[in-house]
Amino acid sequence: MLCPVLSSPISGFLDSINLAPPSLLGSPSLEERQTVNCTDPRADFFEECWGYLNLTAWLQNWNQTTRICSNVPDGTDSDGSDCCSADEPWTTCFLHLAHGVAGADCSEINAQPCSWNVDFMRTLTITPEAYYVMRNIYVVNNFFTTYYEALVGAVGRTTLSITSIVNELDPNEPTGIPWADILSVITFGLAFLGAPTLAVTLIESSLTPTVKLVSQAFLISLQQAPGVTKALFPTGTESSKDIQIGDLQTDLGQASDQFSSMINRALELLMSDVPSFIYFVQSGKYSGDINFSLPNQTDGLDIAFKIYITSMAMGGNGWYASISVGPFQPADISTPYNCTFAENGVCTTDGGAAWYLSPDTGRLFGLSNYGYKSVTPYQLTQDVVNNKWAPLNVLFDGSFNCTASGKAGSADVQFNFDGTLDIACISQLPIYKPCDGSPCPAPLINGTCPFGDISEAKDAPPGFCKGT
Repeated sequence: MLCPVLSSPISGFLDSINLAPPSLLGSPSLEERQTVNCTDPRADFFEECWGYLNLTAWLQNWNQTTRICSNVPDGTDSDGSDCCSADEPWTTCFLHLAHGVAGADCSEINAQPCSWNVDFMRTLTITPEAYYVMRNIYVVNNFFTTYYEALVGAVGRTTLSITSIVNELDPNEPTGIPWADILSVITFGLAFLGAPTLAVTLIESSLTPTVKLVSQAFLISLQQAPGVTKALFPTGTESSKDIQIGDLQTDLGQASDQFSSMINRALELLMSDVPSFIYFVQSGKYSGDINFSLPNQTDGLDIAFKIYITSMAMGGNGWYASISVGPFQPADISTPYNCTFAENGVCTTDGGAAWYLSPDTGRLFGLSNYGYKSVTPYQLTQDVVNNKWAPLNVLFDGSFNCTASGKAGSADVQFNFDGTLDIACISQLPIYKPCDGSPCPAPLINGTCPFGDISEAKDAPPGFCKGT
């Protein structure tokens, strides 16, 4: 947590210093000189101030030089106003020293004594560095607290969609879904909205400006602070079970404590470990004027979850898509396939076949199922869109990208080799290449095509691709 040393830690808050940050001592633009003010507590907050005030180095120095209170008569005893207790989070000590009084604690979600009071803050005689660090502490706690509340609200609303998904996609599939994957895809749903993926381009029109900005900031923070990302993942034997999609409503209705535990674990790490906190906030986003308070009813938080469940339910019950890479235009499809383009980029026939032409990649996906089902492929695509279970381009292109990466069938939220977050496999509809001898639609992985041929689809007739 904190390292003992030094003489007068409180001076770091109160000393009069040269407040002009190094980046402003050169030749700033006229706009910067007019708008960015990192030293006046009456000014607006600016993202740039984390860098302008060199807060990474400032906070590291504070952490290394702030003394730990001693109960041993070694000549350093004090009333606690200039040192930190060995067992308290660094943020609790920081707020104590900055406020001049103990009591503020932002180390857990829903913390009552963690409230940013602008009027009170402006009465404190502290340096701009301390002022901005305090700002970040309060904003981060408020974000995690409201994120938990918004997740619980999203889960409550999403359970209403599960019944329709189960009814149409067959609840009797015996293969369970890892409960840890369910918890992860819900918890990281906000980061999914901030990713530069197809999902964002399709759904961003339904998101408020605040949610767009917060989701992007959150994703950046998770990529910069892998330890926080890992802390958000579910742990324990309870998370290792598999569940049936038909039981999701019941299980999710009892999951609020697990979400609370996961989010609290991440927040406690930030508030007790200075390096993790710095990595998480160093983008400067939490220093600016973005409102990180998510409303209880935050649209979009359940999108990743519904995409994952829809793709898993479809795959578990025999639905798959064949892929032709293209790129194709609508005119390339209608005549050869004797189909007519309807809504949502789906070309269909009188018999209800469905070929989806991605407007983003030009790939052509043929949706099929070998077994008898109560809906046609075309009707299923319409229901997926009309019920807002999944955007078709994310369902199909996302599954293609997941398969091409060699990760199909693995966890929906994973880590890259460098510890950063990988949310490329939210959609896991099985994708196969035609058994007509066409080349692999993606680069080989260890000499093998990551796409199997259609004969590997569930319930495929024996020898389906024989002789092709």
